[in-house]
Amino acid sequence: MSVDARHSPFYAWIDYAAIRELVRGALDLSAGERLVLIKGLVPSLVGDIGEVAFDSFLEEVRIKAQRYAEAVAHPGEGGAARCTASEPLGGPICHGEAHLPGTRDPRRPGGRALERQWEADFWNEIERSQQADGTGAT
Repeated sequence: MSVDARHSPFYAWIDYAAIRELVRGALDLSAGERLVLIKGLVPSLVGDIGEVAFDSFLEEVRIKAQRYAEAVAHPGEGGAARCTASEPLGGPICHGEAHLPGTRDPRRPGGRALERQWEADFWNEIERSQQADGTGAT
């Protein structure tokens, strides 16, 4: 896969149409049904990525929920009004997730463009490592 540093490679490989269709279908379910759906996915996720990686994912979901609650509580104020750190750099790969140290920060010198370059370099490192291990592409 050729990495374009203008876009995060951690999301470029995903079949967005399929994901969007699944999410839209899930949103037609009640909140309770969506919780059951999520619980139904847990065993296979733990089996695929392991308990430690799954716990890390749960922490990322918790942060997303906190950031959403802050945004709702402070409409129109943007990220500057938030106390909760942003999501970690990196993201999903075929067999789980891979993250760099630190979190996204659009106010960082170089902003998102710099973070995407870091992610592109990290993605290329992951690809090289998998090719060397013979595990194939993400």
